[in-house]
Amino acid sequence: MSPTSHLRLLAIVLAESVTLAFLVLFSPLRLLRRILAPGTFQTLWTGTPIITMALKARAERSLGFRSRSLVTHSYYITDAFDVDLSALRSLPVVGYIVPFAVFFWACLFVDRLHFYCDRGILPTASRGGFNWAEFLAYRALRIQIVLWTYGSDVRTRSLTLALGTPNCCTECPDVAHACICDQRMHSMRFNRMAREALAVFSMGDMIEYTPGSRNDLFFWPLDLDAEGGERYRPAYPHPQHGAPLRVVHAPNHAAFKGTRYLHAAIDELRREGVAIELVTVEKVPNREALDIYRSADVIFDQCMIGFHGYFALEGMALGKPVMCFIRKPTDYLLHPEECPIINTHISTLKEDLRQLSLARDGLADIGRRGRSYVEKHFSTDAFAQRLREAYMDLGIMS
Repeated sequence: MSPTSHLRLLAIVLAESVTLAFLVLFSPLRLLRRILAPGTFQTLWTGTPIITMALKARAERSLGFRSRSLVTHSYYITDAFDVDLSALRSLPVVGYIVPFAVFFWACLFVDRLHFYCDRGILPTASRGGFNWAEFLAYRALRIQIVLWTYGSDVRTRSLTLALGTPNCCTECPDVAHACICDQRMHSMRFNRMAREALAVFSMGDMIEYTPGSRNDLFFWPLDLDAEGGERYRPAYPHPQHGAPLRVVHAPNHAAFKGTRYLHAAIDELRREGVAIELVTVEKVPNREALDIYRSADVIFDQCMIGFHGYFALEGMALGKPVMCFIRKPTDYLLHPEECPIINTHISTLKEDLRQLSLARDGLADIGRRGRSYVEKHFSTDAFAQRLREAYMDLGIMS
């Protein structure tokens, strides 16, 4: 066993033993904090560094809570979190202390914790999931837990295959690792998490894996006012007759998004004389990616998963027509009657692209409808209103 593995194992043992030992200490300290600072209610969004985490924390702040987002590691896509400890987490030895420091701080000061379904604060022995000593501590300290989903934290192979072809598992290159995959393991974890949580919020195809969840929050807000409105300033397509139709695609997980089908469709169309080009965006920061998206005539999200991603919402915010396979529009979309996503399937992809290339004059109208849809339903304020209603239903707001 490597020194790193020894340190990880030691960290896990400490997590489970020290947690229980500190409960005796933290209970009176939390009581003292409430006496000295009555009326304050702090919430923390942490765990997996999903791009919308900080925006959800901001939406919760607008409801009157003291909310912040905190991550101990981040991806290349964004580091826009209220607190980012990834620099400390990468240091030898110190990095193993960081999760414990965050955990003890949360036990003392935090009243509500928001997690995704694959990660808590403390290290665990297995990939994904929670250190259950955490939940024991939160229950004893009366800290509320709210769970959210983002996709691979809840998807399992058997349920995915049952949805029909195509799906996430159709051409998966990393079975048993890309998602939770194992249905028995997921059921055991999810049932236990759901019992401990105040609520589980899910949406889109993720609702297939989260029985009993609340599915109407559609929790991928966009900050349409960022940078004075410039970040998502719409750039509606202008017909340039003679110029190729410019399709932009961000294949961060190509096997799950049907990227090879897109390449094949465009190659065939070009051989048939259709003026069309493909621009792919990979492993670049979100701000840089947005500049490339802005140059598109059409945004292609995916044709396999069955639900749109954040990329699709950003495309609509920029005023672009968006192509995406939506398996169950009525169940998966927010106000499906208003959503202008072009529902494309592997079997229709080539002809859908051909028709878009022939109807260039209509692309701007689709783009305007997409921008209006996002402004109405996916702004931070719109999400905050849905969150308010959920909190009122749960009895944690009046």
